[in-house]
Amino acid sequence: MRRATAWIPGLLLVAAVAQAAPLPRQEGEGLSPKWQGLLEKLVGINSGTQNVEGLEQVRGVLIPEFEALGFVTTTTDLGNGRKLLSFQTPGSKPELLLVGHLDTVFERTAGSSQGLRRDGDKLMGPGVIDMKGGVVLLLDVLESLRDTGLLGRIKVVLNDDEEVGSPHSKEALRQAARGIPFALVFEPGLPDGSIVASQSGVRWLRLTVKGRGAHAGLEPERGVNACVEASHKASRLDALTSFQRGLTVNVGTISGGTKPNIVCEEASLMLDIRYRREADLEATLKRIERIRKEMTVFNPVLRVSPTATLETVAELPNLPSERTLQLRELASQVAASAGQRIEAKHVGYASDGNHLASTGIEVLVGLGPYGGGMHTQDEFLSLQGYASRRGFNRALIQKILSNKGE
Repeated sequence: MRRATAWIPGLLLVAAVAQAAPLPRQEGEGLSPKWQGLLEKLVGINSGTQNVEGLEQVRGVLIPEFEALGFVTTTTDLGNGRKLLSFQTPGSKPELLLVGHLDTVFERTAGSSQGLRRDGDKLMGPGVIDMKGGVVLLLDVLESLRDTGLLGRIKVVLNDDEEVGSPHSKEALRQAARGIPFALVFEPGLPDGSIVASQSGVRWLRLTVKGRGAHAGLEPERGVNACVEASHKASRLDALTSFQRGLTVNVGTISGGTKPNIVCEEASLMLDIRYRREADLEATLKRIERIRKEMTVFNPVLRVSPTATLETVAELPNLPSERTLQLRELASQVAASAGQRIEAKHVGYASDGNHLASTGIEVLVGLGPYGGGMHTQDEFLSLQGYASRRGFNRALIQKILSNKGE
């Protein structure tokens, strides 16, 4: 047996990494049988972004949990099976928005595993931390605040397309945040327990190259190879990355051609751009446009080159550190009052906090439980980390709302 260590604000977690075991709860873990049962139920439902039926099942499980706390459910139909759920108590005037999402990156596939399992201090399963565990923690914290009178000052929103950039729900999400000064996003905390100070912006592009098909043996001189041109462009695009500036251009997929005996007629690249500064994005988009126009492949017989088009597939603005300053200060005060400290870091991934930041609301991301292995078959939630996060979030919400003048 090997031992793994991870930093939690205020303590060092030493977890035994053992063979997977059943799910009995141990005393002092902070995740009660009620909430562990709910998490097990949620993880047992596949709710990949494209699984509309599974997402509806998850909504059916969660709505009664919120309504049991006195919240009223509002469902905004976004079309194509997409829905935004919001929860408020009757007659409430929200001053704090709590944000989560129901979808995961794990799509329904034949033979895929779906279920919660235990491995020492870890609860493991698809979406257990991103972010089914975050939604369970959110509910757990709200229940702990039921008798404080604060629920009438809180609004909760849950969407179902966050993992693909919230293209259907982002406008409804911004609308739901109107007039509310603060938002906490229950995305996973970082593996060392840190919260998020800022997030990179994201732009996904599809670059499509069109050439001319021809028989590779009979008349190859009649072909214009789009696959070759796409390969040249992929190499040039990769060179645009600057780790020093927090700018990356990732050629995530390349596809093209039909058969080896046919000159490739069409090929496409999917690009993921991550950036910290708007100026870097603008400069990079100009360079990508030059790469789109400039062709390496040329057929001297036909005297033609391929052509290329560029399409924006998804975009999320960056979440700058100045949009998190006030809430980070309150989080530091809460940690200090418990004799702990909490770090805030920049991350390269995005969340709905990116969309919300553009409204002027103060946002803090990473309030969910933490563990590791996000978006992999090894995704896990730390039980001790859950307990730490539960107490921290309860105190933070009280601090935020007391600062508003109860």
